[in-house]
Amino acid sequence: MNEVYQIFIGSMVVAFSGALVPGPMLTLVISSVAKKGFWTSFFIVVGHSLLELVVVISFFFGILKYLDNPLIAKIIGVLGGVFLLYIGVDIIISIFKKKYTIDFKSMQKKRTIAGKSTLTVILKGILISLMNPYWFIWWISIGAAFLVKSVEFNTPGVSSFYIGHISADFIWYLFIGFLVKTGRKFFNQKIYNGILAACSLFLFYLGIRFIIDAII
Repeated sequence: MNEVYQIFIGSMVVAFSGALVPGPMLTLVISSVAKKGFWTSFFIVVGHSLLELVVVISFFFGILKYLDNPLIAKIIGVLGGVFLLYIGVDIIISIFKKKYTIDFKSMQKKRTIAGKSTLTVILKGILISLMNPYWFIWWISIGAAFLVKSVEFNTPGVSSFYIGHISADFIWYLFIGFLVKTGRKFFNQKIYNGILAACSLFLFYLGIRFIIDAII
């Protein structure tokens, strides 16, 4: 049970590292909440989570057939670990280069316009994920490596991975929706960079662990 809990925590922190990086999803959440209200952030993540549920189920039933081959499991583990280290280094470099910045002043402008249907917002959450090349790379490398570890504990392991993963998305994007809707000013670039740095350190730890576990 301790391993399952570790999968949950690891999955959540790694997902945070991806969610925190400004990209199409963050842009959609900020613009949608500003126009249509706080709950659009929730339904955008619902769409994103439904798509990832399909991916996890597909991986779960597909990977199980190949786990008897230790070489494939090792390759996936090493690739996933290397990509985690790459993301960790990229985040640290980007902090110093001020690449990952958010316009907090623009986020704090309050606007509310009548929104479209919930189903449309959920669909946007699905489509914004499919249009992001980084999303595909993440699942082929890191996602696959995590699932290889998760399936060792069958359904509890895979469920723990998925719940941990989507929890990070819900926490972060609902927090962003809250900031946009209420105009709170307590969250700034320094705090944001601190969270990014903490996530990158955890990525280093996980990346090295993935590689060591795969090799030994």
